[in-house]
Amino acid sequence: MKHIFLFLTVTVFLFPGCGNDWLDEMVPQTSAETEKSLTTLTEAEYALNGIYDLYREYQYYGARFTYYGDAKSEDMQTRGDSKRVAKYYLFLFNAVDAPSNFWSFPYKAIRNANNIISFTDKYTATDSEKTKFNNIRGQALTMRAMSHFDLVKIYGMPYTKDNGASPGVPVVTESLSNDAKPARNTVAEVYAQVIKDLEDASGLISKARNDGQLNWFATRLLLARAYLYRGDNAKAYEVSADLLKQAEGTSFKLFTNAEYPKAWSQQTGSEYFYVIYNSADEISDANEFISYLMHRSGYDDLSISSDYLSLIDEDEDDVRRKIIERYATNRSYLQKYAAPDYKVSNIPILRISEAYLIAAEAAVKLNDRENAAGYLNAIVSRANPEKSVTADDMTLERVLNERRKELVGEGHRLFDAMRNNQTIERKGASHTSALLTAETRTFNRDFYKILMPIPRGEMTVNPNMVQNPGYGN
Repeated sequence: MKHIFLFLTVTVFLFPGCGNDWLDEMVPQTSAETEKSLTTLTEAEYALNGIYDLYREYQYYGARFTYYGDAKSEDMQTRGDSKRVAKYYLFLFNAVDAPSNFWSFPYKAIRNANNIISFTDKYTATDSEKTKFNNIRGQALTMRAMSHFDLVKIYGMPYTKDNGASPGVPVVTESLSNDAKPARNTVAEVYAQVIKDLEDASGLISKARNDGQLNWFATRLLLARAYLYRGDNAKAYEVSADLLKQAEGTSFKLFTNAEYPKAWSQQTGSEYFYVIYNSADEISDANEFISYLMHRSGYDDLSISSDYLSLIDEDEDDVRRKIIERYATNRSYLQKYAAPDYKVSNIPILRISEAYLIAAEAAVKLNDRENAAGYLNAIVSRANPEKSVTADDMTLERVLNERRKELVGEGHRLFDAMRNNQTIERKGASHTSALLTAETRTFNRDFYKILMPIPRGEMTVNPNMVQNPGYGN
């Protein structure tokens, strides 16, 4: 078994799916470095498509990264203690049995994004190639940032807990030698690289809508999110407000109140900066995807909790209630992953709704209640045109509750609570598992299991790797 960064046997055209025992099954790399295979921009585009395929895997955004933040929150719950999602909901993973996909898949994406970036470092584009070249490099930089961001959220404490001083993950921006065993960078250092890559990408990537691929708006939304998570509210506000201004007059806009209930069953939509397209012809393991896991006629793994229902039911005319199927007692199902159908659904990853919520949260933290109300109103009044908020209504709790209502099922809640030093309380009657304990019913960011352990295989082969506290050595 070899080191995770150094022995990924891949090509620029194929990124096969892997199981939880990925690290234990790897064999030493004997092929040439993949960047040596890249000689043209067309080949670089193929390499980008390979990373998009990797994001689509159920062990990445296809399911596990998407449900992780909700399964560990109060707003969703497993449908049984033996279900696939149960160990996340119940915080049962330890340093021995924790899945490696949260580590291995982002680093696969990073390695191959680095190959593309390295190629563009050496390639001299002609004038006619410049736009294409810039867009390729911009996408690769965004992908590298996106995957580092994913890693530091899963394995590193919230930046706001100690100003980023705690261990994050290794920052990898180039191909490593076969004997490299990098140590963990701090959370602050990881965020610095994420932000640098996204700022650099912003000047390159295309603004054009290209459904299924990243663009300038997706990059800027990720940048606004990174600043918000880092506690830099002024920059989070600046970037999100500018993003929304730039979106005016484009095809990117909020779903209307009338559109909202049916929008989720459409192949694409005006809100999506980046959506993963899935097709039954291309996916052999569709039953493992989030849409099948969340549907009562599928694996029936994950449902809406009574805590969330209590929150959304505060307004019986909230349009977001219409995408919840209330099937039976303690069996309510989210219908966000419904296009083209629950068996093989598209997966919206980055939506314009989040930009409004980031602007509102950053503004209220800056004590700019007028602008906070303006941005939050876009979401509140869309949900119910008879409702609105004023500057007097603006509190951080009000904004975060609106984030819960709007972004449920999209993987945000655990991270939102922890970065804002909130307490997760699973107090609703639907949380019935006998395996829930006092510390998994009510917890804050002092609970060590809000972080995943560094995978066993990585700890075994890398003497410079430090395990997260609470999981042993």
